[in-house]
Amino acid sequence: MKVLVTGGAGFIGGHIARDLLKRGHEVFVVDNMRTGDERNLIGIKNFYNLDLGKDNLDEIFKNDFDLIYHFAGQSSVEISYQDPVYDLDTNTKSTLRILKHLSDSNFKCHIIYASSMSVYGGSEPMPKSENDDLKGQNFYAIGKKASESYLSIYSSMKNINYTSVRLFNIYGPGQNLKNLSQGMLSIYLAQALESNQIIVKGSLKRTRDFVHIFDVLNFLRKIENNQSCFNQSINICSGIETSVQELLDEIISEIGKEIKIIQQEKTSGDINRMLGCTKKLESLTGLSTKINIKQGIKTMIDAINQNKYFE
Repeated sequence: MKVLVTGGAGFIGGHIARDLLKRGHEVFVVDNMRTGDERNLIGIKNFYNLDLGKDNLDEIFKNDFDLIYHFAGQSSVEISYQDPVYDLDTNTKSTLRILKHLSDSNFKCHIIYASSMSVYGGSEPMPKSENDDLKGQNFYAIGKKASESYLSIYSSMKNINYTSVRLFNIYGPGQNLKNLSQGMLSIYLAQALESNQIIVKGSLKRTRDFVHIFDVLNFLRKIENNQSCFNQSINICSGIETSVQELLDEIISEIGKEIKIIQQEKTSGDINRMLGCTKKLESLTGLSTKINIKQGIKTMIDAINQNKYFE
């Protein structure tokens, strides 16, 4: 297949692009490199350093893609409040511009879109299933909901199919430990490795549903060409609820040194609880997660200690 990965210099997009290459596909990557890492581009021959929300995309769409992984965009609720226009450009306008190009073309394409658990909001009941109302009200969630709506509308056109994968808390080797604005687990791990303290914004009782990147790749492979997944929204989650306190305990245990926990006020738009329902995901892919939080943290620390970026 000929595949475009947007955001392919990022953590998740980079893993996706490398996995596609290993499986023999022709891979194209576009990234604005604002938070991208050049190490994610090793082996990528077709790279476009472009801003999907602003730059001309004609050169990219001279190619007839069979599949597009649209994973570009900023992924922090905190940053969405600091710079809501950038959040809108990268997470919503980029989606709309890609869809417009596809609608003007003649080739059939499946878009796998990186949506988010944020679209649900944090209200009860839990776990969140794909049939639940989308009550997310922070800036980041609003942009993701808008993109899902645009995808649904454009899917009525004969050449476009989509799958919105609602990503829960994805983590693993290769995650950016220098970016302390996104990725709960990676933020805490980075602080623990660099100092003897971890700053926590919000309650230690907050919970999240963590999914290791290697499990995510297994799910995505099953979704790519599965027509049962077309024009659907699917949770990418573990169905396991982990509190911040439990997460911190696992990090500290794995690192093996004394760490001081400092609590601060929560971030705007943050939620207290999130847990995903895995029934649809497991039914469509035949898979469930294999890597638990303890094992997952170990893969990250092992990669760092062995000076390996990806694994």
